[in-house]
Amino acid sequence: MTTRRSVLGSIAGIATLAPFGALRATAEPAGDIPIFRRGIGVSHALGWADVDAAGSYGDAPFSAPRFRFDAEQRRAIRAAGFDFVRLVVDVGPFLLSDGARRDRLDDRLIDTVRDLLDTDLGVIVDLHPSAMNPAYRPTELTAGVDTPNFRAVLALQRRLAGRLEQVAEGRAAAGPPRLALELMNEPEITQAAWQPMLEAAYAAARSGSAKLPLVLGGGAMNAATALTAIDMHRFAGDARLIYTYHDYSPWQFTHQGVRGSPAYSLDGIAYPAPASVDVMSQATERRLASLGLDRSELEQAQKAKRTLASYVGSGFDRSSLERTFRQVTAWRMTRRLPAHAILLGEFGVHRTPYQKTVDGSAARERWLRDMRELAEAHGFAWAGWTYAGTGGFALAEDEIGPGFDAATRRALGLVST
Repeated sequence: MTTRRSVLGSIAGIATLAPFGALRATAEPAGDIPIFRRGIGVSHALGWADVDAAGSYGDAPFSAPRFRFDAEQRRAIRAAGFDFVRLVVDVGPFLLSDGARRDRLDDRLIDTVRDLLDTDLGVIVDLHPSAMNPAYRPTELTAGVDTPNFRAVLALQRRLAGRLEQVAEGRAAAGPPRLALELMNEPEITQAAWQPMLEAAYAAARSGSAKLPLVLGGGAMNAATALTAIDMHRFAGDARLIYTYHDYSPWQFTHQGVRGSPAYSLDGIAYPAPASVDVMSQATERRLASLGLDRSELEQAQKAKRTLASYVGSGFDRSSLERTFRQVTAWRMTRRLPAHAILLGEFGVHRTPYQKTVDGSAARERWLRDMRELAEAHGFAWAGWTYAGTGGFALAEDEIGPGFDAATRRALGLVST
């Protein structure tokens, strides 16, 4: 259940950003926010809650074997060299529950946070809507500031901020724990529509805790362009904020084969962009022949295939990725934010049979390495997507771990175990 929500917008071409002069991060003091460096999303512990045929979460929505997140896995993450976890939390069960049932869910989340801190891992608690229950899918939760569902989200943010502050205060004697609350994963609305909801979410979390570090994104699926368009007036005086964006560009490469994505029909897509479209087109045609798509799906598939020519023409490579890093760095410097106040919260590559070939494996490793190295060069925290689970994005070896294969360790600069 770890496939990404794949609302990728237009598939008309590769987005480009105006280049900026060369910038390199320098070491800066931690100040009021924790130092997060190398992280990994953990989406299988409290994400994508189970629902029954009627759409109900049941009394124990995270009890199935697939939600197991044990000490061996936590130790393997830390031993590999990660210093924090971005803990995915499906908000649906928390919004629907009340009384003792709600308390049990809250306690399970807090216990997981404590277990991670005890393993010397920082934690970003990521409020992460899913579509498992249609009533709580992402679009239903971000329909407007005054909608009942969003008001319920605000109450959850307020409550969890208070609970997490209690955790932090309980560990203050050993130094401030590396702990933060991410207000909402990938809102599927424009930055302008998200802005008033972001301000309301910020106010709700701050009413629960004046001190807990918070993670804010700009909407539009956490696009970098949405982050840099945030109206900062409401947040400018708060030094306990981290700003996040996600980057899966080029989508033709990272999302090839992902069901629900415009790139579902694509196959054999290389990175960097090759000199010719021929091999990618032939691989995609073979995949198309095996899918049995209906007419509308086939039209979308052909549209995606036509973008391959512009992908080749773009010459997309590491320098193309770096344009986004330069844009975000220029934005954060203009606003006098330290480099470690920026979090590249997700990046990853969907595994397909192509990734098992020599060329495909090398392309995946190179893309992951380029993203990781660029984030570190600009001083940003980063969190790869995701640790374990089915769906094709898992970084753990064989999707279950507990450790990581050699190519992933090399790409992410991890400790060899």
